Amino acid sequence: MRHESPMTMVLPEQQVRDRVHRLVPELWHALGDLVRHRSVATTPDPPLAVTAETIAELFRAAGLSTATVETITHGTRKSAPMVLADEVAHAGVTTVLLYAHYDVQPADESKWTTKPFEPTERMDENHDMRLYGRGAADNKSGVMMHLGAIKALYGDRGALPLNIKLVIEGEEESGTSVLESYLADNPDDPRFKADLVIVADTGNIERGAPTLTETLRGIVAADVTVETMAGKVHSGTYGGPVPDAFMALVQILATLQDRKTGDVAIEGLSQYDHAWPTVPEADYRRDAGVLPMTSLIGSGTIAKLLYGKPSVTVTGLSGLPLVSGAANVLCAKAKARVSLRLAPNQDPDEAYAAMAAHITAAAPWGLKPVVKQVASGAGFIASAGEHQREIERALMEAYHASSVARAGQGGSIPLVNALRAANPEADMVLWGCEEPSSHAHGADESVSQSELEHMTLAEALLLRSVMSPIPIQAS
Repeated sequence: MRHESPMTMVLPEQQVRDRVHRLVPELWHALGDLVRHRSVATTPDPPLAVTAETIAELFRAAGLSTATVETITHGTRKSAPMVLADEVAHAGVTTVLLYAHYDVQPADESKWTTKPFEPTERMDENHDMRLYGRGAADNKSGVMMHLGAIKALYGDRGALPLNIKLVIEGEEESGTSVLESYLADNPDDPRFKADLVIVADTGNIERGAPTLTETLRGIVAADVTVETMAGKVHSGTYGGPVPDAFMALVQILATLQDRKTGDVAIEGLSQYDHAWPTVPEADYRRDAGVLPMTSLIGSGTIAKLLYGKPSVTVTGLSGLPLVSGAANVLCAKAKARVSLRLAPNQDPDEAYAAMAAHITAAAPWGLKPVVKQVASGAGFIASAGEHQREIERALMEAYHASSVARAGQGGSIPLVNALRAANPEADMVLWGCEEPSSHAHGADESVSQSELEHMTLAEALLLRSVMSPIPIQAS
């Protein structure tokens, strides 16, 4: 039971701006603290529960008293700890669900300029302060966006004329989200019902250019195993007649792309056409760190290659020792993890079947590779809802811009489709702080302080705009 004034009013816009600006140092410091958490979901015994509880406490202190750490069990699988909150103001007002994730990709420290889990501040060439560290952008900046918007609106005022639900996931980067599969099978779970869903896990087409993400690619990942012998043998004594498993695997992997164009060569995959903004080649090469002698591959514009066509990557290998431990033996068993990004309209099950059939057919010398699916997620195509004007206006006002860019994202957020299936009439907002200079998933990942401030303000203004215009009786 809260003890507060009997009526709760919507804050004036300028007051929201001022509050967000004053909150930036606090959010920046809290983000640095979160970067220190090695919340890599795929590592053994990750300290995810500690990170989740830290985040829950931040939101409780900001006014979401219902923020707790919970897990969800679906079948035989149990989710990583997640932060959930359900702050009910009144049955007759808008319900908003805020989503982000706190788990991060692994970090190869040898590739970083600074330690990936020691937050470091540096001014960039645009005189904008950036915070470097794994997860600084993807996606702990999204957690901070939500926190800042809540703090700016709540302050010391208690309840808002708005129902707020919070979902901060701890396994988005693992590719095997229990929450996604649970929600797909349980779309009526009231904890995930809302009129407006805000996913803070994308970003602008460039720093300072307000952008709404309209499409996401899907994903399918599979482990491909080739086995030729019972065990390793001397490559001089037996090499020649006996096929080396790794060499066979390499031949299979080489068929996944067209040798001349670089396009994905798997038959049966779809493409998607959309009016995405042009991606300048020079900017793209710079942001990706493409070496001067490297030619770009694929047919079509850079935007279509990134957002509307499939791409294939080998993300892991096993079977051979490191070069430092090389030995003169034949490889008996080799495995590769193949990640296939999909067009936004591609069915993941159909894509996996096509990839598995291609790999089986491409195997040389009568070998029978074993293909096992390890991850799957559908793409996303946005549609305008009843809050579209408020969404666009919030972005434009936050950046003092006259228009909003509508772009795609080459990455995947499989939970988005599960959230939309659970809330078919809700607006789905995909935005965030992860602009190209952020190098999400790469070395020297970072986030721009100005982007964090502007996007936090955009979210606060959007929440303010969908609040009930009539003051409500506090409970």
